[in-house]
Amino acid sequence: MTCLSDKGKVRAQNEDAVGADHEFGIAVVADGIGGHRSGEVASRLAIDVVLKRLRIRMQKFLAGTEQPMPLQFAEQIVGEANLEIRAAAARQAERQGMGTTLALALFYGQRVALLHVGDSRIYRLRGGCLQVLTRDDSLLSDQVERGLIAAEDTRRSHNRHLVTQALGAADTVSVHLNEESVRAGDVFLLCTDGLSDLVETTDIELVVDSLKTNLPLAASQLVQLACDNGGYDNVSVVLVRVHEATDVGRQGWFARLLARLTGGK
Repeated sequence: MTCLSDKGKVRAQNEDAVGADHEFGIAVVADGIGGHRSGEVASRLAIDVVLKRLRIRMQKFLAGTEQPMPLQFAEQIVGEANLEIRAAAARQAERQGMGTTLALALFYGQRVALLHVGDSRIYRLRGGCLQVLTRDDSLLSDQVERGLIAAEDTRRSHNRHLVTQALGAADTVSVHLNEESVRAGDVFLLCTDGLSDLVETTDIELVVDSLKTNLPLAASQLVQLACDNGGYDNVSVVLVRVHEATDVGRQGWFARLLARLTGGK
């Protein structure tokens, strides 16, 4: 796993946040919303809550005292992060209205749980082909689905940053849930829209595929491409490469989970 976040060439602050835990197979990105550094607070809070509470729940799951599967308790934790952001905003007037997107991948056994809110994305590179596994919570995504705008015109739209859902925006949030199998050689990319808005999917695919054995360099090249193409937004990436179908987070507690799911093999 590797993480990289950059403020870009225009923004004064970086309101993105990233996090990863190889031991527990957690990868997460967030893109903060709100002025006066409030977006930075919201995104960091979301990452911290998710990482801390997922570690605790995974330990219980591995010990056999946690009944729900990871996708279920991860959804609950994202909801808790939403409420934590709401509570933090209520305590300080200047943070009213702050929020954040979130994209989360939780690897366990031969599966990965995918959760997202907002327009941060999760991609998978498999067999040299990059596929987006999430659907943006955005005005433009809705308009494309309704045939009101062509997909190729979205990069030029002034509405490209308008999200229809974010953590912190309301007391409840509808988290998008998915679960996929993982294969040896898969590479997963989580990113904020500072990458997906500025770099063509074909270019992202080329970088990730050609540098899949050197994820830190791949992350650096992706961020550099976004900056070279204007860098008008913060840009953040998390990359995860699966060497074997069950090797993400092989150490410690996660090894016990793998043994449980594979019958000790």
